[in-house]
Amino acid sequence: MTDYAKVSKDRLDTAISEAERFLKAAKKLREVDAKEDWNHPIESGAAKRASMDLTRSLAVFRRSPYA
Repeated sequence: MTDYAKVSKDRLDTAISEAERFLKAAKKLREVDAKEDWNHPIESGAAKRASMDLTRSLAVFRRSPYA
């Protein structure tokens, strides 16, 4: 496996991991929101943080490994 392929695979694995974490946090927020009708700062914050981390991992994934 070339260095480029290894870097691309690692970046893809990271992006997939972050996407799964975001989906888990988003589903948890939806579940809690359906049960109660008020603000959910813990679940909301977790979903926002996971979203930010996913965005960053996707930006790294798009970047050239030669840069």
